[in-house]
This record gives sequence, C-alpha cells and structure tokens, in this order.
Amino acid sequence: MADVVHQKEGMVDLVDALSLKEKAASVNSFDDNVDDSPILEVRASVPPTDDPSLPTRTFRAWSLGIFFTIVLAFVNQFFWFRDNPLTIRVMVAQLLAYPLGTLMARILPTHTFSFFGYKFSLNSGPFNIKEHVLITIMANTGATTFAAIDIIVIQELYYHDSWGFGGGLLLVISTQFVGYGFAGALRRFLVRPASMVWPVNLVNATLFHTLHRRNPANGILRIREGEEVTSWKISRNLFFFIVSAISFVYFWFPGYIFPLLTSISWLCWINKDSLLLNQLGSGLKGIGYLSFTLDWSSMSAWLPSPLAIPWWAQANMLAGFVFFVWILIPIMYYTDRYDGKLFPIYNTQTYDNVGQPYNLTRVLVNNSLDESAYDAYSPVRITAFFATMYGQGLCALGAIVSHALLYHGKEILRRVRSAKQSDEDIHARLMDNYPECPDWWYAATFVVACGLSILTVELYPTSDMTWWHVLVAMCLAAIWTLPVGILTAITSQAPSISMISEWVFGVISPGKPIGNMIFKTYGFITVQQAILFTQDLKLGHYMKIPPRDMFIFQMVGTMAAALVSMGTTTYLMNNIKDICTQAAYPFTCPSASLFGASSIVWGVVGPLKFLSSSSIYYPIVWFFFIGFFIPVPFYLLARKYPNSWVKDVNMAAFMLGGGPYPPAGTSIMPTWALIGFIFNFVIKRRHFGWWSKYNYVMSAALDAGVAISALVIFFALQNNGIKMPQWWGNNSDSIDQCPRVSQNWAGVDTYAATGN
Repeated sequence: MADVVHQKEGMVDLVDALSLKEKAASVNSFDDNVDDSPILEVRASVPPTDDPSLPTRTFRAWSLGIFFTIVLAFVNQFFWFRDNPLTIRVMVAQLLAYPLGTLMARILPTHTFSFFGYKFSLNSGPFNIKEHVLITIMANTGATTFAAIDIIVIQELYYHDSWGFGGGLLLVISTQFVGYGFAGALRRFLVRPASMVWPVNLVNATLFHTLHRRNPANGILRIREGEEVTSWKISRNLFFFIVSAISFVYFWFPGYIFPLLTSISWLCWINKDSLLLNQLGSGLKGIGYLSFTLDWSSMSAWLPSPLAIPWWAQANMLAGFVFFVWILIPIMYYTDRYDGKLFPIYNTQTYDNVGQPYNLTRVLVNNSLDESAYDAYSPVRITAFFATMYGQGLCALGAIVSHALLYHGKEILRRVRSAKQSDEDIHARLMDNYPECPDWWYAATFVVACGLSILTVELYPTSDMTWWHVLVAMCLAAIWTLPVGILTAITSQAPSISMISEWVFGVISPGKPIGNMIFKTYGFITVQQAILFTQDLKLGHYMKIPPRDMFIFQMVGTMAAALVSMGTTTYLMNNIKDICTQAAYPFTCPSASLFGASSIVWGVVGPLKFLSSSSIYYPIVWFFFIGFFIPVPFYLLARKYPNSWVKDVNMAAFMLGGGPYPPAGTSIMPTWALIGFIFNFVIKRRHFGWWSKYNYVMSAALDAGVAISALVIFFALQNNGIKMPQWWGNNSDSIDQCPRVSQNWAGVDTYAATGN
C-alpha cells in the first residue's frame, strides 16, 4: 500500500491535490492485497479486475445500442434549439438499457442461427456488464449534439445559403470521422496513463457497477463488496432510485411550475426599476452578484457534474470566474471600455457604432464583405462582456499550452517514444489481454474523412474554401488536440480553440463568413469530437472493453446519430416559424446565436479589421501571451515549495472559469462550486466511506431524474400546448425578475425596439 500512497512525481495534478487525510482514509477503506489504481477517485469507482470470457458484440448490444443512439440524437438535437438547452445525458440510456437487456435475455430464443457460414444467436445468455457498456458508448455518440449543425443553421438563417440535407450530412459526417483519426493517435497519451483520469467517466463506471453489483452474468469480474466504511446501510441501487425519484419530482418546479428557481437573482428585487441592480444582479443576462441557481439542469447544460470534478479543479475554476466575470467585466463596462455602455452588459448580439443592431445586408454582396460599403456604414461592435470573454478564451489557450509543456512535457516525450510505459496501472495491464485496435484502422478513417471533407468544400462552391484550406484546418487541429485533451482529461472541462480557427481563416481569406464557419468546423470541432471520442475510449479502458469492439460500435453509432440529427434539424427548420428568434420562443437557438455573432466578427469583418491597431478591440490580441506566461511563476513556486498551497494552483483550470460565458447564465457557477466544495472537499475528507459509496451514484441519479422529468413535461404538456398559468414565479418576459437587464446604460433595448 505504501506504493499507492507515496506516488512518484510524474503522477501529477489529481494525486498531488489529495491530502494526507484522504490518503489515510483510502488505506482504511480498500483492500491492501489488491493491485489497484493509484488514484483514489478511480479506486472508489472501478474494480481492478476483468473477465475476458464475457460476450460483447451480441444481438442485444447492437439492437439496444442503435435504438438509444437514435432516440438520444433526436431528443438532444430537438432540445438544443431551445432557449434553455437541455441535454439528455447518456445515463438515461445507461439506466434503461439494464432492464431492457435483462428482459431480452429472458424472452429471446437461444437458438443458434447460421447466415452464410456465420453463426450467431439472438440470446447469448444473461445480460452482462460489457454488453451494457458497449450500448452506452454507442448511445453516447447521439447524446452529444453535433456542433456542425449550428453552422448549417447559421448558414441558412444569416446568409440565406443552404446545401440541403445531403450537403449538411457530408459536413457533419466528415467532421466527426476526422475526429476519430485524431482520437486514435491520442490513445497512448490520454487513455493508457493512470494520471489521465477523465473524472466524468467515473460517474458512468460507478453506475455500471451499481447496477451489476449482484449480477451473476459478470462471471469472475469482481465487484467490491463492503469496502466503504460508512454507517449508512442503504444499498447503492436503492439510494440511486430514491434520489432519482426526488430529482424527477423536483424538476417540475424549475422546469415548468416555478422557472424563477433557474436563477435566484434577488439583488434585482431590491429595486426592479434600477438598471444598475438589474445589470449587477441578474444571473441570466447580467453579472450575477449574489445570484444562484436551484436548477440542476441549468448547471448540467453548461458544466460537467459538480460531483464528478475534483475540488481543486473547481476551486481554480471558481477563482477564474470571480476574476473574469465579477471583477474584470464590471471594470470594463462601467469605465466604458469598448464603448460598452452603448450596449447591454451581457449578450451575444452585434451592433453598429451608435448601438443599433448591426445590419448585415448593408455590407454583404453575395455573402462576401463589400469593403466600401463597410467603410461607409460602421465597424461591428459587441458587448464589453463578449469582448472580454474573447480575451479570456485566448488567455485559456495560452495557459493550456504552457501548462502542458511545464507539467506534462516529459511524460508526453516518453509516450511519443513508446505507447506502453513501466509505470502504467492495473487497468492498462488488464487491457493488454485484448488485441489492440490497429493504428491503420484509425489512419484509414482519417484519410477517408479528410477526403470527404475536401469533396464537401469542392462540391459546394459557396463554402468559400478549397482543398488546401481543409489541410490547414487539419494541421491546426493536430497542434491543439493533445494540450486540450490533457486539460480535459484532468478537469473534464474542455477549452475552445474556435477563435484560433476563426482568426487563421480570417487572415488567409478575409470577408468570407461561410468559409470562416466551415473552416472552424474542421479546425475546432474536429478537436472537440476527438476529445469526446477519446473520453469514451477511456471509459472502455476502465470497463475492459476490447478496443476493436469499441472502434466498431463508435463508428456505427456516429453514422446513425449524424443521420438522425440532420433529419431533426431539417424538420425543425422547415416547421417552426421564425425559428432562432424571440418570436419562436422557446426555440431561440442560443448556441447558434453565438456562432452567428462569431461569424460576423471573424468572418464578415475578420481579425485584421476587428483587431487592427486602430480598433478599440486591439488589446484582446495580447491575452494569449499573458495566458502563456502566467503559469510559469506558479510552476517555479510549486517546485520550490512543493508542500505549499501553490501546488494546487492550476492556471489552465483557472482560465476555464469563464468558459461557458456567454451564453450560459452567471448564476450557475456559485451553486456548482458550492456543491463541489460540500461533497468533494468536506464530505470526502470527513466521511470518505460515504463519499466513495454514494457520491457518483448521486450524480447519476440527479441527471436521470431531470432527464426523464423533462421528457415527460415536454411530451405530455408543452408539446400539447398546455402552459403553466402566469404568476410571479413564472414570468416569461423576465424569468429571473430583472426586467431591465437587456437595456443599455441609456435605458434602451435596441433589439426589442427594432423588433429584432
């Protein structure tokens, strides 16, 4: 056990952040005779055992996997267009697959069929945990909305250019499968190392083992029993269903009866007519001082579960949020930096230089910038909040590169030389029992997807891109995927490189908004998808799923999800009048709105104009360099004082504190961090047995209850036009009772005044 407690220095961040008290708790809580992971969170969630004899690619796994992929892809794409987007997480499929799989094991015939010499059975025996994992991993390809869909929507709504279903499908598919190529290259860096924890996966792993704890179908796979030292005797299964039921009932209040719970912005209520209090107090469209949310879905829509993220990471992110949102942005706004007072304090709209909505039609000819018309009209303007958070995004990217080099540089070099290392944990060694997925599978996928990408832009000339643009985007993605992946593997929060992609295209091909968006698809969204696929590979690693089965199920699931998402988008665009405007509430498309504003700033105008030395936004350029150098002094101090608080400072995570803003509400961070502090710091230190037994189960249960409740509310009530009567807690004009927050400092809401 001494080898577990005293880890070598290479096992950074998560291990180093654990206190001696927590490590002592682990000594008393786990079996000393079992070779286990050196990471406490992993030890609490994943048993260090495997049974290679369990069947995996069964009829049940295929049929249920495809079914849940289709359902989640439809539901999540549908909800993504709504004002408060609700993501039905893969845990819903994970939960429902268990009783359905068990039922199929009981009723399907066990007869063996033969098809052209290939023998198979509809029922391979009892439903086991590995089938369950493959179903969930396939379903997860549909649980995450395709970011390329936003670009398809903006292309049609802003620029009146549509490629039809086929063109949109080509764009989505090529983006997704390029991501697989990068994911394959990342395995040795982000999947095999024990230090790459991927905290969100621990919630899924805990739920799998909770459901299958006493399932005899799992053979010799050891599920720990009685290892948690806690006075609570309730089983994990019963605890899960109790919390799920409470979550199901409670979500009816913020989700339908009492939407005010989404953001308790009580500072506004002192004087609703005060513009200052509205701006400072609103947790939806303002700074959010003293505001908080009592809605789990609001947090889960924009941030990972607070129960899954280590407290040290949450503390760094909270500090970043306080600095950027509560300190820096008010200074920028009230000193009228970036002409901020001409506009509301917080939105993603674009304006002209007198504070009116920006009229794109005055500067575009055939969806390209007319230089003379632009000079005669106005430079584009955005809110001080929006501009500052562009700077924050650059700061984060600089810090990520610096952090990866300083803290992980040696390990990266070791793994470049060899995929396997002597310090790998028990889970990596158990996975060596299975044939690895050949590198050429991933390489071939990348080559084919890259070819499809080039075919897409060449088939549709309005893309304003050529084959070499695609190759530049791929090079950009290759540069950023590893450092972004390292931070995501540690914190479960992924930074965005969208601005870098937009800048690069804006420099090489200025004034082409559609091309800028599509280039961003291949340069940024490819990275995003590669990270998501790698996260699933790590889940398969924890659950000992054969790598080749993982590859096949992910590929098939992605294709099915792409077809369903495009079909859903096409249906909504054709059947909801004025979609993505306030007139179509709740189908206001907040994510697409952000993409649209970015396309104007970086595509129509371009970085050479928007960030020129004569522009009021020129200081944003320097944020990247500031972010790059900020981690250096903390790294040096941590080396000099390894036992001080400085070792827990992670400036890359600090920079992520402003990540989801805009368009997320500012009220979510205080509640999110408070929950994390209570469960992942206080309870984890004082009641480690309770935490290790119930913490991740609670996270899964809260998600499940909210997801099922949201579906019931929509399909039983909202879809049938049954609305909650208006009352004080349900005011659709101002959900958080801050009615003036959308006004500028002069008290005018120019978008509302012009009917936009």
